[in-house]
Amino acid sequence: MKFRSARVAVTAALLLQSAALALPQDTYEPNNTCVAPPVVLNGVTPNLTLGPDPDYFAIDVPANAHIVIEALSPAPGTAMYDVSLFELGCGAPLATASGQALSYFDCGGAPRQLTVLVNGAGVAQAPYELMVAATEVVDDALEDNDSCQSSSLISLQDFTTPDLMVTGCDEDYFFARLLRADVQLQVDLLFDHSQGDIDLEVLEFSGGVCTGNVLASSTSTTDNESITYVNTTNPSTQQAVVVRAFMKNGEGFNSYALTACFGDASLFPLVGEQGCAGEVNATGRPATLCGIGSEVAADNSISLYVVDLPINAVGYFITAPTTGFVAAPGGSLGNLCLGAPGRYVTQVLTAGAGSVFFQPDLTAVPVAGGGSVALQPGDRQYWQFWHRDSNGGLPASNFSSSIGITFQ
Repeated sequence: MKFRSARVAVTAALLLQSAALALPQDTYEPNNTCVAPPVVLNGVTPNLTLGPDPDYFAIDVPANAHIVIEALSPAPGTAMYDVSLFELGCGAPLATASGQALSYFDCGGAPRQLTVLVNGAGVAQAPYELMVAATEVVDDALEDNDSCQSSSLISLQDFTTPDLMVTGCDEDYFFARLLRADVQLQVDLLFDHSQGDIDLEVLEFSGGVCTGNVLASSTSTTDNESITYVNTTNPSTQQAVVVRAFMKNGEGFNSYALTACFGDASLFPLVGEQGCAGEVNATGRPATLCGIGSEVAADNSISLYVVDLPINAVGYFITAPTTGFVAAPGGSLGNLCLGAPGRYVTQVLTAGAGSVFFQPDLTAVPVAGGGSVALQPGDRQYWQFWHRDSNGGLPASNFSSSIGITFQ
């Protein structure tokens, strides 16, 4: 009897010990089904317990929301649990992430609720905290230019239009008119590909609508997209086209700048691609650098022109064989987008009414630290215009967009 009593005592002690180690159920329980899950707010919800059953929550999301959700142990360097996102009531599955943060762009179009499932993949009982960030992605000032109907189109009037936004559920359309044959239009979209892949098309426009005919496209998987299109009508007639910016596969969102350069395919053809956009200067617009001429190095026939400069602004060109990025060097209002640059310091230019024109000598291109080189076939060279500016009446400097040209 003494042995039996001792065994009972040990068993009871173990049960008490297990009970002491067990985590209490959190205040959101029971939330192990899709039926009326409790609502959690944006931010961190601490002191949650996962397992042995899954946890369901409802979250409020604004219209066109970027949603990031993490379910992770509060201890540093420990597990992150599986998260899934559904239409409310566990309807259609929207996204899932295993052992990492869930990121999703919701094209719901109006504020609504969605369901979050947290699953520990076999975890019996574990503490965790839930982080929810559901942020509305706000359209740019040119909206609503989200269809190819004449009433929705925005005319390409500026050489650079900064601070634009495109989402998977809201494409952007722009209108351009090429007045005669041989007129060229070069459109560049400048964006960070790691934040979302934007693609670019030029569409035929006739009778007030897009015909569905794609005249040109640029769909790379790197930063930026560039298209050059030429009016080839014969006999020469005016041609209307539409520029379409859209997210690849209709997924995600991203910000971008749009640049437009114009040339003549027979007289002064456009060359090069934009590298990065300028920052807004005293004109209220960024300065844009465009290139025309011949990409054959031996021709030594490249001309660079910059528009939307402050009146009578003084500056000079800089150049480099590589790109780079230095934000606001020396307190500038703009950004240096080249690698270590050579400088055309003996060829200072004045903008006059707001533009400059420059023909670099390709046999004597300045290099960083002094000296010069002659460009050869296969070389790629970048240019930018560094100029005077003002900020609130105080003197400052700024940079144009950059351009890169690959020579033959």
